[in-house]
Amino acid sequence: MKKILTILSVLTFVIPMFLFAQNNDGKGKKLMAADHFKKMDTDNDKKVSKEEWQKFHDGFFLELDKDGDGSISFDELKGKQMENRDKMKENQKQGKKKNQTTIPE
Repeated sequence: MKKILTILSVLTFVIPMFLFAQNNDGKGKKLMAADHFKKMDTDNDKKVSKEEWQKFHDGFFLELDKDGDGSISFDELKGKQMENRDKMKENQKQGKKKNQTTIPE
């Protein structure tokens, strides 16, 4: 059951995160994958062991399980998706603000 939930969480959140987390020229996707890999590779051996993978995704499961009942409801899943979408929108706004220059009067 734990493996199924891990796979479902990966399919539901991680893959879309890689697909949509990119800047306008498409470079963000590669950076996001590298960042994700570095977070999982806790011993910095440039490999992710099964234990590292499982530990990372167990933590992700706990983050999704807001009420701590040991399962993820559809509402919890949906809430996380909304939270991620809001973060992406905020990051895009901040990126646009950084790219805007003001012309002195």
